[in-house]
Amino acid sequence: MQRSVFTLSRQLLSTRHVRWYSDDKLFKGVPKFTRVQPKGSRHVVPIGASESTEHPEVDTGSRIDLNAKNLGRLALIGGAAITCVGLIGVATYYVTTYFYLKNHWPVPADVESGAARNLLYKATYYEQLSPNKNRALSALEKALELLVVRGGASPDSVTVVDIKVRIAACLFGLGQREEAIKLLYQVLPTLEALSSRKNKGLSNGDNGAADPGASPGVHIASAESVLLRLAMVLGQACAASDRVDEAKRAFTIGLQTVKQMKRNIVRGFDSEDITKYTAYDDLNQEEAELTAQLAKVFYDTGDSQVASTLFQGVISAVKQHRAQLDLAPRIVGDMRTFKDGWLCLDALAMLYLAKIELDSGNTSAALPWIETARTIANDMPIQKQTPRCVDCEASLLAQLGRVAESQGNNKRALLRYREASEYARIYFSDLHNELQANVKRFESEKGTA
Repeated sequence: MQRSVFTLSRQLLSTRHVRWYSDDKLFKGVPKFTRVQPKGSRHVVPIGASESTEHPEVDTGSRIDLNAKNLGRLALIGGAAITCVGLIGVATYYVTTYFYLKNHWPVPADVESGAARNLLYKATYYEQLSPNKNRALSALEKALELLVVRGGASPDSVTVVDIKVRIAACLFGLGQREEAIKLLYQVLPTLEALSSRKNKGLSNGDNGAADPGASPGVHIASAESVLLRLAMVLGQACAASDRVDEAKRAFTIGLQTVKQMKRNIVRGFDSEDITKYTAYDDLNQEEAELTAQLAKVFYDTGDSQVASTLFQGVISAVKQHRAQLDLAPRIVGDMRTFKDGWLCLDALAMLYLAKIELDSGNTSAALPWIETARTIANDMPIQKQTPRCVDCEASLLAQLGRVAESQGNNKRALLRYREASEYARIYFSDLHNELQANVKRFESEKGTA
């Protein structure tokens, strides 16, 4: 009886009367999974057929057997996908880098050779983004040969002189100081003549605007900017070679150039142009940097009074910069390198003021400078710290060792000296060898293990 009822119900479900109720208009608004499927769209089991045929078996043909062959195929596909993603990433990096260099470090328009332009972009990459003095020097020398020897460019053009100054900077970075000094002295008269000619034109009625196309984050070579770079490199090279008078003269040239560039900005100043504020602040930073370098030369020669005055001026310049940040607008045009020359500049000045006090035996006056400078050097995220910040912290720790040594606390002095040397080693400071030698000196003199 139960079997006949079940068969009759299935026959009724397969009749036309039931299919009529499957019309979508009648069941509008009813969820689809509750509706009776219309004719032809559902599987109907014939009367008398086996119940197991109502639902077809699941196809297992798409299942992959994990044998050695299929595993090899999967590995090959995965490796190819990873390789493609890597190639896309590398290509994206180089394309974005090229456009970055083109926008922020454009090659002068008078360089028409495509090969020379690519070499100059390559040199800028190894100078600014991935420092490598050897590769930058090689690219600059090849570009100079293409422009002057093969291209017939004038040796007195700003572009050619700028390349020579950059070559000299690379030579100085590689330790070839004499070669760098010789090359810089060769181009110095040309740069001074070009700068003087421009300033004379400005005084005769030019509007005094900034360099053409100059804007925050965009570095375009001009006679003044190249002369400023030359003065910095020449002064540092002469100071490292114990040519003190020449170093003082070079830094003085740089300070005079900065003051002239500031006068040019003021002459054509527009209060509505935000870039003028940033350009003027950048020149203030260059002036403070040159002043600090000149003060270091006076300190090294034993003229502590002049050095102290100059370092105090550097601290005042940094304070003025920080005060103006909240009052005047500023544009950060280069977010990729974000090189802030103001960072730890006041800490450097305080370090030398502490040295001056320690040299005169005034320990109590040196400690406040050391503590304040350490607060400045450590009061910023590690990703923003510059090599100068690292060098300052290592040197300040060494000065604390001097303080302890002067107080007769040899154990604490040795601890500070070792701490300074270890800090320099961990953060790859150029002062590591000097500070390590200081540790060995103290151990040999005091006999403290």
